[in-house]
Amino acid sequence: MPVFIIVFLLLLSSPIKAVQITTANAHWPPWRVIEADGTLSGIELDILKRLTTHLDFDLIIKGCGWKRCLKHMEVGESDVMTGLFKTAEREQYMKFITPAYRVEKNICFYQNKDSSKEIYHFKDLYDISVGVVKKVAYFEPFDSDPRINKLYATTDEYLFRLLQADRLDAVVIACVTGDVLVSELNLQGVFKHANYVYRVAHPVYLAISKKSPFLAREAEISKALQGMIDRGEVQKIMASYGVQDLN
Repeated sequence: MPVFIIVFLLLLSSPIKAVQITTANAHWPPWRVIEADGTLSGIELDILKRLTTHLDFDLIIKGCGWKRCLKHMEVGESDVMTGLFKTAEREQYMKFITPAYRVEKNICFYQNKDSSKEIYHFKDLYDISVGVVKKVAYFEPFDSDPRINKLYATTDEYLFRLLQADRLDAVVIACVTGDVLVSELNLQGVFKHANYVYRVAHPVYLAISKKSPFLAREAEISKALQGMIDRGEVQKIMASYGVQDLN
C-alpha cells in the first residue's frame, strides 16, 4: 500500500482534538454559581456554553475569587471572562468584545431592617459607611468619589455578615445578586433595600485576555455572540432563570 494512503488512513483514524477555551468564574449568583461540591452553574455559564458550542470550542471552566479571576485574565491563565464592566484598568489586559450582551443594571444598597440612617439620595451616602468588594466596578460617581466612606472586603457574603453585626451601615451590590445572596445566607427579613436605587444603562461584556491566542479570533467570537442576541438566545437563557435584562 502506498505510503501516502497509509498516512491518510492514520489521520482519519486519529481523534480530532477540540479547541479548548478556558473561562474564569467568581461566585456571583445567579450569574455565576460555585456549588458546594465545586461545580459551576448560572446564567453567564449557560450563555458561554451556548456560545462555545456555536464556535465548536471545548469550554474549560475554572472557579476562583473575583480578584484571582481578574489576575487569571491579566497573566493569560484564562482566555475569557463574562459579566464584566468596562474600565480603563481592565482594558489594559483584556479586550472587550462587542456587542454587550446585557445593557441595564440596577444597584441596591442593603441596610439592616431597623436602620435609622435612611438613604434617599446619592448625597446621603456621605454620612454612612458602605461595604464594597475589592476590584468591583459599581457605577460612577460612586466608585471614584472620595467622600464616601468605603469599607473593603473580598466577598459580598462577608460584607453581609459585617452588616448583620452592625459593623457598617450599608452594602452595595447588584439588586438581583444581592437578593439571591441574602436568601442563600438565610438572612431574609434581616435587611431592607434603601429607597435609593441606582438605575443605569450599564453594558456588560465578554472579554478576552490580551495574552490569549483567542484574541486573534475576536471577530469570529463577536459575530457568534451577535447572532445569539439577534436570535433571542441570550434573553431566553436569562428568562429561564426568571431574570430580565435589568441587572
